[in-house]
Amino acid sequence: MITVTADSLMRNDRVVVNSDELAYLVDKVMDTPDGGVRVTYSSGDTVEYAAGDEVAIID
Repeated sequence: MITVTADSLMRNDRVVVNSDELAYLVDKVMDTPDGGVRVTYSSGDTVEYAAGDEVAIID
């Protein structure tokens, strides 16, 4: 597992949302007007992050 900033997420990255859960597969990443990113996961869940927020992904 590695940590990256939210603005570097790409489709098919596997993001660990909580340390005790399975990874969520990224379906789409879009910029938001306030400089953040909106991440849509394959489950249909959508989460907004500040661009510099650190997220854990499985490499």
